Amino acid sequence: MSKAQTKNARKKQRAQDKTPEPASQRGGRLIALDGTSGPSLMAEGVRLARLCCEDSPACSMWDASNTFHELGMAKSKTLTPTPRTLILLYASDLLFRLRWEIEPTLQEGHNVVAAPYVQTAIAFGIAAGLPKDWLEELFSFAPKAVASFRLKEKKKVKKKEKNKDKSNGKKRADAEETGYVEFCCKNLSKISPSWDSADVRAAMIAYLKEQDDLNKFGKKVPKALRLA
Repeated sequence: MSKAQTKNARKKQRAQDKTPEPASQRGGRLIALDGTSGPSLMAEGVRLARLCCEDSPACSMWDASNTFHELGMAKSKTLTPTPRTLILLYASDLLFRLRWEIEPTLQEGHNVVAAPYVQTAIAFGIAAGLPKDWLEELFSFAPKAVASFRLKEKKKVKKKEKNKDKSNGKKRADAEETGYVEFCCKNLSKISPSWDSADVRAAMIAYLKEQDDLNKFGKKVPKALRLA
C-alpha cells in the first residue's frame, strides 16, 4: 500500500470513528417496576426514575391512553368487564405506552421506568384464573426490561393508625382507586362479591415471588442501574 493510500485509509477510519452510533446502539434502557398497589407504584416509580434515569427522569405510568379513565367515567351499572377483557385493555394501554412514551424516549438515549409493566398484568391474570400460557403469549410484544423490580408490600396498617387523621379519609379512598389492580377489583366486585382485593393481591404476590428475574425493590437502587 502506497503512502497516499495509507493516508486516505487513516482519514476514512477517523471519519468512521466520528460517525454517530445508530439509535438502537445508543438507546436508553428499560427498567420495570411491578407490584399490586397503584398509589405505591406511582410514587416509587417516580423515585426510581430519579435515581437511575440520569438528568431527565422518565416514568411511564398505567393508563397513559386514558382507556380505564374513560371506562370509569361511564358509570354504567351494566358495565361489568370480565378479567379477560380487563387484561386485553391493559395490553392495549401498554401498546400505547410503548409507542408514544417508552420507545421514543429509549431511542433518544434516555432510560425509562415502566411502573407497572408486564408482570403486574400477568400476576393479576393468574390470580383471576386465566391461563399463564395465554397471558405470556398476549404480552410477548413487550420488550424485555434490562432490570426488573418487585415493589415490596407494606405491612398492614394498625387500626389505630388507620383511623388517625379522619380528615384525610377521602384522599386515601381516592388513592385506592388509582391503580390497575384497584380498578379491576372494584369492577369485578359488581359481578360477584367474592372478588376481594386482599385475596387478589395475595395471589398476585405469591406469583411475583416465584419469578426469579424479579428483585425486591428496597430503599436503594443497585449502582449498576445508576447509568451515566
